[in-house]
Parts: sequence; structure tokens; C-alpha cells
Amino acid sequence: MSDVRDPEALADLLGDECARTILVEAKKEPCSAAELSDCAGVSEPTVYRRLERLREYDLVTEDIQPVTDGKNYKLYRTELDSIELDLSEDGFEITVSRRDRMVDRFTQFVEGT
Repeated sequence: MSDVRDPEALADLLGDECARTILVEAKKEPCSAAELSDCAGVSEPTVYRRLERLREYDLVTEDIQPVTDGKNYKLYRTELDSIELDLSEDGFEITVSRRDRMVDRFTQFVEGT
């Protein structure tokens, strides 16, 4: 879990329909930007802009898949598990829980972190 330093910016990002569609679709299975573009009904440049913002908050990751023709193929995966919004006397606080992939948990185990 991690606390978000700028809850308003994250709330603004999550208020964006394209960003929400990306999170939902990439949680089902890793997707390419072209697939996410089709699902969201927006252009690929729009998807790439949202992916960049989502990556700033570590809500999505990018996996590179090698292809036999020598070009790399990028797939995006949602790392978001849940978001908790708390109201205190000082304002809003957002806590983000991310999914740990098995490979990440194994690395943490081996490295003792």
C-alpha cells in the first residue's frame, strides 16, 4: 500500500473515462495500446497519454514481449488492487493498494526485502 501525495490529481485521473477503461481492461488481461484504444473508443495517442499518467502512480506496468520480426511488442497490465479514500480534518487522503505479481514476490523473498 502507498499513500498518494496529490489526491486531487489522482481523483482527476480516475474521473477520466478513458483511464478507467484502461484500468478495467488491463486488469482482465495484459493489453496492447491498440487493444486499449479499441476498448476505450479513443485514439492510440490518447491511450498513450493516459497510460503515462497511470504509470506515474504505478497503477499500470508495461511488459515488453519480443516478437520474431525483431520489433518489441508492449503489453500493459493493471497493478491497482484497490483505492481507499479517507476524509480527515486535514482533508482527503487516498491509499492505493497494488497487486504484487508472483515474480515480484519471489524477488522480494530471495532478496530478503
